[in-house]
Amino acid sequence: MKRLSVIIPTFNRLRTMKVILKALEAQGLPLEEFEVITVDDGSKDGTLEMLQSYRGPLTLKVDSTGLPADVYGTPRAMNQGIRLSEGEYLVFLDSDMVPRRDALERLLAAHEKWGRMGKSVAIRAWWSRRRHPLKMWLKGTSLSRYSPERTLKKDKKFQKLYRRREGLRPQDAPIAFFSVKRELAVRVDGFPEHIQCYGIDYHFQERLVELAGVRIVFEPAVYAIHGPLSGDIQADAYRWTKRFKNRYLQESWKGLSSSRDGGKK
Repeated sequence: MKRLSVIIPTFNRLRTMKVILKALEAQGLPLEEFEVITVDDGSKDGTLEMLQSYRGPLTLKVDSTGLPADVYGTPRAMNQGIRLSEGEYLVFLDSDMVPRRDALERLLAAHEKWGRMGKSVAIRAWWSRRRHPLKMWLKGTSLSRYSPERTLKKDKKFQKLYRRREGLRPQDAPIAFFSVKRELAVRVDGFPEHIQCYGIDYHFQERLVELAGVRIVFEPAVYAIHGPLSGDIQADAYRWTKRFKNRYLQESWKGLSSSRDGGKK
């Protein structure tokens, strides 16, 4: 059984996904202890074809939502990733997030630490935005130089998270680099596929807290650079390209169990 399943929904991020795969190949955590699951959501730039042709050392599973490019299918992509996953812990990673070499190793260690205390937690990592993350990653000028201690002295958002580090609110913990035990994600029925609304991950976090008794914690030692690379779709363009229906009905949640084969118990 894998310890971690890294789930990456992606859309038109060909260049950045290549860098992410290289960063995952270079992780200090032994490759046999984690798998990578990518779910393409209607890319038109060759992202899906590149992933399907991957022949590197990672255990890589590739799927697609089957939705057209103008439909927001991230919740479905997340649920497909959950269904395909075999890891004890899930790691949700944005397709413009380049993790530092020790990120997965530190993430697993944090889960094990909380587990020994008998606590059910979800972990929010720290990331910083860089305009050209590929260039900085290759030079090692950002990932390798990151220091939680230095960041705590100068970054107000980091300071806020650090003060609340053992009890974050759902809105403090976006899904961009977020990890939780697989069985807990299945217990709350994953992500709501009938909602086409940007930011739906906060509702997933709310359900983890309210229905599964999960505590959301901040782990500043788990670090990544947030892109994407120039030439790939940017966040604002993504919002305009995808159609969003800004509605949410908690009482009619249609999540993991409502589509395809449901969650693997």
